[in-house]
Amino acid sequence: MKWFNNLTLEKIRGKFSKSITAGEESVHFEKGKELYAANQFQEAIIHLDSAINSGSYHEAYKLKANCLQKMDYHYNAIEDFDKAIEENPLDFSSYYSRAVSKKAIFDFTGQIEDLHNAIYYYKKNTILENSILRSFESDLLFAKMSIDGLTKNAAEIAKIPSLEIKSLITDSLHLIKQVKLKNAAVK
Repeated sequence: MKWFNNLTLEKIRGKFSKSITAGEESVHFEKGKELYAANQFQEAIIHLDSAINSGSYHEAYKLKANCLQKMDYHYNAIEDFDKAIEENPLDFSSYYSRAVSKKAIFDFTGQIEDLHNAIYYYKKNTILENSILRSFESDLLFAKMSIDGLTKNAAEIAKIPSLEIKSLITDSLHLIKQVKLKNAAVK
């Protein structure tokens, strides 16, 4: 039902709002970036929405999601990261950012899956930075400790991720090691 409401709202907005040209789309996006850099997230979202409404704009979705994330609206941020990933599924940073929001809402399974995808797509880059790999690794280790902590707390027993997720953490950490070795060989 939510999809239907969203679709209806988009059609109504389309009928009653003036059409935005490609030049105006760019202006709204640039203004949104400027406001984001100035930590004026609510105002940035208004401009980013205008850029998005004028046409599918991957970077606008991503930046809007970052604004929402900064304002602790993690569920909404996840929705916009989903749209950014839909537009560009090879962008590792969208997966990583969505993992941050999933961690904030205690969705460890989603967090691990997104971190794994971020690592997978990151390793396809030509320029690899060890600082990014360390971020991936520390997030995975933190998630592993959180999951291990849940197993010790009997009250949280229903939220314990399956062995598949623990296996995915191990696989992701192994993938990081492979990327580090590849990066060391290139240098």
